Order: sequence, then structure tokens, then C-alpha cells
Amino acid sequence: MAIGVALPETSLVIDTDVFTDWRYRKEHIVKEINAYMSRAKKPPALTAMNVFEALYGFENKAVKNGGLDERTALDRNATERLISSCIVLPFNDDAASIAAYLFPRLSKSQRNRHSTDLFIAATALAHGYGIATRNITDFELIAKTLPSDRFLRLALWKSN
Repeated sequence: MAIGVALPETSLVIDTDVFTDWRYRKEHIVKEINAYMSRAKKPPALTAMNVFEALYGFENKAVKNGGLDERTALDRNATERLISSCIVLPFNDDAASIAAYLFPRLSKSQRNRHSTDLFIAATALAHGYGIATRNITDFELIAKTLPSDRFLRLALWKSN
């Protein structure tokens, strides 16, 4: 299996669940983010898929409700500021190649359930980053299908 624990010096992207917890200032994630920033001297990165998922939530709500209420508009602005404070890794040709390799090697139900994680993992791998997540199991599944020349490093950030 092409998977391992993220080393202290590993640059990390955060998965969408971690990003959501960061947005809502969940204590355990804020602690992990602060420790990471102290070590790395930079915030964790996001992937274009993280940005899509965060903004899609607001757009979906706007479409369903005919716009955003004041509170949700403030949340969106705060989310956009948080996004702008991070490096956002693009889904480039290397990421596309990795995703194309992984996608057909997962079952249809796995693809439906883990497609966004697959794109986050492919982007992280393409840029030489590990992933901080609350749920290693999803990324272990993806890592099992990686070619032998790729290695996915994971950091588990969850409350104790």
C-alpha cells in the first residue's frame, strides 16, 4: 500500500471536513492548524476541490432559497477570506493523470462516495503534499489503488 503517516516536515492540504471545522473554529482543528503553522511557517493548503465544495454549499443554498440571508452571506465572506489566506493548489495535468488512473480502479459505489476525496488526493499528490483529515479510511481506500511510484502521506486530525 502506498500510504504513510505525514512527517512533521510534510506540507499538508486539508480535506473538506477539516476545512469546515476550521471555518467553524472547532477547538481541536484550530489547535492542529496552529501547531501546523508553527512548524511549517505557513497555513495548510487547500485544493481547488475544497474551494468548490465550500462555495458550492453557499451557491446551492442561494438557489434553493432565492438568495443568501444576511448570516449566510457573512459566512460566505468569512469563508472566502479564509480561502484567500491559504495556498490553493490547482487541479493540473498531473492531478488529472493521477485521478484518471485511480477512478476506474474504484467500484462505481466507491467512485460515487469518494469522488471528491479522489480529486483532493490526486491534487495533493501532484503537488507533493500530504493530507490532513478526520477520516483516514476514505483516503486509505484511494491509496490502495495508487501506482507504486506514488505515496500518500496522511495526518489524522480529530478530537480525542
